[in-house]
This record gives sequence, C-alpha cells and structure tokens, in this order.
Amino acid sequence: MNTITLNLNRRLLKELMQDFYILTGIKIVIFDSDYQEILSYPESHCNFCALMHSMEATRRKCIKSNESSFQRCKKNSHLEIYHCHAGLVEATAPLIDNGAVIGYIMFGQVSDLESKDEVKDHLRSVLRDYALPAGEATDMLYEITRKTSRQILAAAKILEACTFYVLLKDMISLQRQNFMKNLNAFLMEHLSEDLSIERLMREFHVSRNKLYESTSTYLGTGIAEHIKSLRIKEAERLLIETDLKIIQISDMVGFADYNYFCRVFKAETGLPAKKYRKLHRNDSTQNTP
Repeated sequence: MNTITLNLNRRLLKELMQDFYILTGIKIVIFDSDYQEILSYPESHCNFCALMHSMEATRRKCIKSNESSFQRCKKNSHLEIYHCHAGLVEATAPLIDNGAVIGYIMFGQVSDLESKDEVKDHLRSVLRDYALPAGEATDMLYEITRKTSRQILAAAKILEACTFYVLLKDMISLQRQNFMKNLNAFLMEHLSEDLSIERLMREFHVSRNKLYESTSTYLGTGIAEHIKSLRIKEAERLLIETDLKIIQISDMVGFADYNYFCRVFKAETGLPAKKYRKLHRNDSTQNTP
C-alpha cells in the first residue's frame, strides 16, 4: 500500500526533546498528522498517566483529549494550552510545512495547582471518579510536575519555537519526491480506470483533507485537475505516436464519454483532437532528418 510518510532525523529530534526536558522538566511528544506518536522524551509516562493508560476507558479519554487538541491546532494553526480530561495541563503546537500540517508537538503531564497537596487531592478525586485505586496511589500523586501559569506559558512559547526550528533544520519533513513519484506512477498505471478521491484515499492510506493538502502543496494544483492534465498529456502522446482511433484513445485515458473527451481536449490544447494529430504529426515528419 502507498503511504505519505515523513522523513525524520531521530537523533537530532531526540537531542532537542532531551534539551527541552532538561530545561523544563516537562515530558514532550511528537505526533504525525494521523495522530500517531512518533517520539517522546521521557519515553515512559509518569506513574499516574501510566495508570490512566492501563485502563481502556480512561485510555480512550486520553486519546480523545489529544485528538481534540490536534483538531483545534489544525483548524486555528496555532499553539493550544488546555487542561486534559484529568485536569493536567497540556500544550500542543502544529508542525506546518508549506501550509500543510504534517504533525504536532505536545507537552503534558504537568499541573498548574499551587501545592503538592492540592495536586494530590485533585488526582485522588479523578481516580475516584474513574473507580481507580486511589488508596494505593499516594506516591504517584506526588510525582506530577508542578509549574506556575507563567512557567507553563514560557514552556509553551519554547515549544512553539521548537516547531520552527525542527522544520528549519529539516528534522521532520514530508517525503515530497517519493509521494509525487508514487502518486504519478499509480495514476499513469490506472489512467483508464476510475480515479476517485475515495480510491486514492484507500490506496495511499490518507484522509481526504490530507490528500487535498498534499497535492495542492506539492503538485501546485488540485488532484482532479492534476489527473485531467495527465489524461490529456497521455492523449496527446497517443495521438502523435499511434494510429489508434480517437474514440479508443478517449477510453484508454479514462474518458468514458467520447464527446466529453473531445470538449475537454479542445479546451485544454486549443485544438480538436483530429486537428491536433494532423498538425503535430506533420511537425514531427518535418523535423525528422
């Protein structure tokens, strides 16, 4: 199956994430545009969040909280600071490459409550609400990192700056050439067939929005327009290089309606297909030594 993937410099990313943690004491995670975790530092959750992730119901809430922040980031194209479903502070910043969101950087597992006792009381309440073993969790409740609102805002600004640095240094980037090569190869191989958006989504394992964004950004046009252009170029080649009937060529390049093909071909090239063939074959003959 074809995919749109990311180039990652994991060594440099890991070093940057480690530096962020040394500076702030806050866990940092990188996700791709499909909300799949790529890297994190530290790699393990704090004990409280590990407990939340160990239970299916609370794990789903954690995932939903993350995805909601990603969706807001994508919609607004800027940093989000918020409280997760368990009341801990998180911040998410989008990674934007040439106008397309290709991933997200997030920090979390930190509290903005003023004292350790306030944090403990709050998290005990959360555990009770989810029927989790609060009585056995005293140590883990004291482990949560506490920061003031000002410290959290400062860390969030550094996080946002990291998104620009990561892209500037090409630590994360779309595999543009591979994507274009794979997409065009698939389109040319199946030019006579139905090339609906739904089919391309299945083939390249991407969402509709991601397909639209990627083709617009890296092909410079919409996917439908690109397919039409490929079909017309192939029709031009067949008209010049073969003796196939125009109605056959129409079908071979994916136009089931011959009359529609004739209209589109003339609109794109400025000539009817028959006249195009005659003119360019004559040119080709005259240019042959």
